Amino acid sequence: MKALLPIVLALLASTSAQADSRTLILGSEAFELTYVADPDSRRQGLMGVTELPFGSGMLFDFPAGTRPAIWMRNMQISLDLVFVDNRGQIRQVFADVPPCAELPCALYQADAPLRWVIELPAGSVARLGLSVGATLDVSGLPATPPAL
Repeated sequence: MKALLPIVLALLASTSAQADSRTLILGSEAFELTYVADPDSRRQGLMGVTELPFGSGMLFDFPAGTRPAIWMRNMQISLDLVFVDNRGQIRQVFADVPPCAELPCALYQADAPLRWVIELPAGSVARLGLSVGATLDVSGLPATPPAL
């Protein structure tokens, strides 16, 4: 499975010319997350990805004042969605979100404006013991949100 990680990260990075990788500690595990901050990359997300090994995922960075909404249209795999504020506090978790089978697709939206959404392989939240109220160390991430 670890042998697949570089291949998956390369595929994730290819979803956008502006994508790059950031390491974030989730629970006690280091995750390599493809970082996306521009509208096209956020829209593309993980569409078309057929495998996402544990230890990988995507980190969405949203402009200030955004109430992010994620949908699973054109997705091939289930995901865990972790909504995080600018201080690193987990505000909402949607676990084991399935791909959208037919339109209209369900929206998974933040209750309030926040900074980050992390998409992880389904089952990661439970495996890592992540929960609402926990705080992640986001000090290594960009200090300023992207522009609109």
